[in-house]
Amino acid sequence: MLYVTVITEFKSGKKQLSPEFLHRQYIEKGLSTRQIAAQEVSSKEAVRAALHKNNIPVREQGQHHGHPSQLKYGIKRKGPSINIHQTEQRTIDAVRQMRGEGLGFRAIARCLDQMKVPTKNRGKKWHPEMVKRISGKSIECN
Repeated sequence: MLYVTVITEFKSGKKQLSPEFLHRQYIEKGLSTRQIAAQEVSSKEAVRAALHKNNIPVREQGQHHGHPSQLKYGIKRKGPSINIHQTEQRTIDAVRQMRGEGLGFRAIARCLDQMKVPTKNRGKKWHPEMVKRISGKSIECN
């Protein structure tokens, strides 16, 4: 089936994206406003405005759109199921303990690097922001 982008022209020369097109691209395919804007030679704000106008719920900024790049620290995938990663859980516990003892995020990151604790990206260095993220979250698996 061939999908055709329905675009209507206003007197001002602005394009209006059809609700069907927006729903297909944003909801069904999970494209971002940036990706849709690039396809249509438009701006992200124009796409966002069209989503609002057509009552299509807009995802929060920074939230993945159906395709997360990797699992959170402390979780692993084994086949179709998602399980708790025991080794990473021990690292999370150690980070929380160090925070409880008053160490800062940078100091903890340095310590993890010196101890050669692997990150989720295997071989990358620990960053204070990553330490901050894992220190305050509890990991749950379904």
